[in-house]
Amino acid sequence: MWRVRSTGRVLRAARRDLALARRLGPRGLAAELRSLLPGAPAPRSGGGGIGYEVGFPIDVVYTWVDGTDQAWCARRDAAWAAADRGEHSELAANPSRWVNRDELRYSLRSLVAHAEWVNRIFVVTDRQVPPWLDAGNPRLRIVDHAEIFAGTDGIPTFNSHAIESRLHHIDGLAEHYLYFNDDMFLGRPCAPEDFFFGNGIARLFPSPKTVPDGPPTAADPPVLAAGKNNRALLAAKFGRAPAQRFLHAPYPQLRSVLAEAEGTFAADFARTAHSRFRHPSDISVPASLIGNYSFLTGRAVPGPLSYVYVDLAGPRLARQLRRLRSTRPQVFCLNDHAGPGADPAAVDAAVRAFLAAYYPRPSEFEVL
Repeated sequence: MWRVRSTGRVLRAARRDLALARRLGPRGLAAELRSLLPGAPAPRSGGGGIGYEVGFPIDVVYTWVDGTDQAWCARRDAAWAAADRGEHSELAANPSRWVNRDELRYSLRSLVAHAEWVNRIFVVTDRQVPPWLDAGNPRLRIVDHAEIFAGTDGIPTFNSHAIESRLHHIDGLAEHYLYFNDDMFLGRPCAPEDFFFGNGIARLFPSPKTVPDGPPTAADPPVLAAGKNNRALLAAKFGRAPAQRFLHAPYPQLRSVLAEAEGTFAADFARTAHSRFRHPSDISVPASLIGNYSFLTGRAVPGPLSYVYVDLAGPRLARQLRRLRSTRPQVFCLNDHAGPGADPAAVDAAVRAFLAAYYPRPSEFEVL
């Protein structure tokens, strides 16, 4: 009996190893094997050899909200009551958009564990600070919406598209930065070259999913409506527009490209920045528009990324979380886009337990 059980465990482990090898490909697998040698450094899968490494600072920007904060909820509810409901998808005010399970705490832990090369970190919020966050850490700065919306009347806003359209206005932000949502995590060591080339060009991570044909409507999920608007802008400007969407993973950004695009599409940036909830006329700047704009102007190219997306409302959540622990991709996302599932309390408990087990060591950004 012991032999049967032991053989079963060996076979399951072998299947997992084979699946990981297929995902990594020959070069990625070779890098993984080299990293296991005594004294080997963390893998730098995108570096390309001596002289091609990244030598510039890379910042990280997060957007974060605590949807349980009563003062923030009062501002949101008043704004939603004043909105024209016929112009918005009901998903624009879906409570799942603002659920907080301390994901930011664990995403920061993932940076410390797997990307020690990150320069500064900016956390963009609306008059909120997580109680566990060490806001005095010199590598981290809280950025209030009032700072990036200065000179506009776009706040208060509860629209991630609007907030994202203003991130490049953060004072002191480096030219090269990664934009993280707090539901994005690094699953194993990553190198700067996984996100940028040494000459400053950004990497893109296309999704197999595409933007549907046709104009945007209020019935469209906001992410698709924005994708359609992005495509129309790019087609009018360049005569072509890639149809693919991008992975919901850290977005490599060049601040100068954002500023250039804002000048090129000034009316569209301004309209989105003044939309308090997601609207069918929005553009989605870092998640779609800038990736394709950068590609079409020679500042970004597609690249590989070991990635897993988990829909927290899906029926196989427990199984997916177990697989994440064994496969450990470069990046994974635990997303609430469609709601918290049939049993919100169970989802909450499962996610918290998973993250605490995956990232048990507190980071320098936590108040102990």
